[in-house]
Amino acid sequence: MGRGERFFIGALVLMLAGCAATGGSTAPPSVDVSGKWVGTWVFRNPSMGSGDVLVDLKQSGAKAAGHLTVTGDTTADPTYFEGIVSGSTVILNVPYLSGTLDVRGDEMKGVVNGIMPANVSLRRQR
Repeated sequence: MGRGERFFIGALVLMLAGCAATGGSTAPPSVDVSGKWVGTWVFRNPSMGSGDVLVDLKQSGAKAAGHLTVTGDTTADPTYFEGIVSGSTVILNVPYLSGTLDVRGDEMKGVVNGIMPANVSLRRQR
């Protein structure tokens, strides 16, 4: 596993473990992200790394939280996910990391910005 991939996995885990909305107002949630979500992450430069993501979320009002597992060449320990749902967007933001995941039905996609941007694509499991 390359240095960039190790950093991304660690950064994604940290970001998802402590994400919160930035200062400013947010729209009321128009989606419920509760459920199990499975998908992938890949750096915008795919040769730098990719892997799988599993998130089990529960939403209460605008807050979404649950367990997270990120894999690549190695498996990150499961950790805690927390985010703010504004309209149909999950807002992620911690120091040195940001991103948004747009929700459309049973799909959630977006970009996580750490040392390198990575595309994340998830599908709700029924």
